[in-house]
Parts: sequence; C-alpha cells; structure tokens
Amino acid sequence: MKKSLFAIALFCAAAVSAHAQSSVTLYGLIDTGLIYTNNQLGHSSWQQVTSSTQNTVFGLKGTEDLGDGLHALFKLEQSFLLNNGAQAFAGSAFGSQA
Repeated sequence: MKKSLFAIALFCAAAVSAHAQSSVTLYGLIDTGLIYTNNQLGHSSWQQVTSSTQNTVFGLKGTEDLGDGLHALFKLEQSFLLNNGAQAFAGSAFGSQA
C-alpha cells in the first residue's frame, strides 16, 4: 500500500502542467443606412439597408502559443445581414475568412 501511494505521489509531483498564453480579440463592423424615396408610385418611403458601403461582419482573431517558439495564428470572420441576422453567405460558417 505504501509503495503504490508513494508511486502516485511521485507521479503527481513529476507531472507538469503546460499553460499556453493565448490572445483572442472579438471584433466587428456594422454598416447600415437609410434610403428615402420621395416618389415611389406617388408615395414616399424610408428603407433600412444593410451593408450599404461595406460588409457587416463579426470575427475572432488571435494567437496561441504552442511552445518551443511556435505560434498558431487564426482569424474567423462571418458576414451577416443586419436586417434579419441571416448569414450573408448561407450554408458556410465563417464564410468571409477562415
């Protein structure tokens, strides 16, 4: 019993946990606009449009330290429609950049 307890204690003392340093940034861009039409079949109207000059996106970017001087870089970016929240590129998660 003492030998197995000693072996477990020795194993726990020898086990070194590795903690990598990582950096993650959440970013985004919201682009929306209003369109006023003063003569649409005799009436005026206001319309809200998404991505009037740029794509509306959110994303994650960062680095992960892998040890021994190695780093993993990543950038995941998803475009979406501001009017209803649907994906701009339907069927592809993070379709803008991955």
